[in-house]
Amino acid sequence: MTKIKTLRKDHKLSQRALAEQIGCSQKSVDCWERGVSEPTAGFIVALADYFACSADYLLDREDDFGHVHVDFPADPQLQALVTFYLSLDDEGRKSLLSYAKFLKDAPSR
Repeated sequence: MTKIKTLRKDHKLSQRALAEQIGCSQKSVDCWERGVSEPTAGFIVALADYFACSADYLLDREDDFGHVHVDFPADPQLQALVTFYLSLDDEGRKSLLSYAKFLKDAPSR
C-alpha cells in the first residue's frame, strides 16, 4: 500500500512512530508498505483517522480529489450506464435496478 508510505513520509514519521500512533508494530507497517501483507479493516480505519483521509483513498479506490475509481470494460454503452447509475441517489439506483430486473425477466418478443 504505497499510500501509507507516502503519507507517512509526508508527515515526517518513522515506521515505528506511525505504528505507535495507530497501535500496531513497526514490522506491520513495514509489511504493509512493501506489499507483503495488508492492514486489517481496523487498522485501515485507524490510518484514515490519523491521516484525515478516507479508507477508499488508502485502498487506492479514490484519488486526491475524492473521485472514486471504477474499473469496467471499454464498451461506451456500459460506461454511459455506469456513469448514469453513479449519478443517481439511493432511491434512483434501486428503481433502475428494479427496472433492469424487470427487463431481464420479461419474456422475449
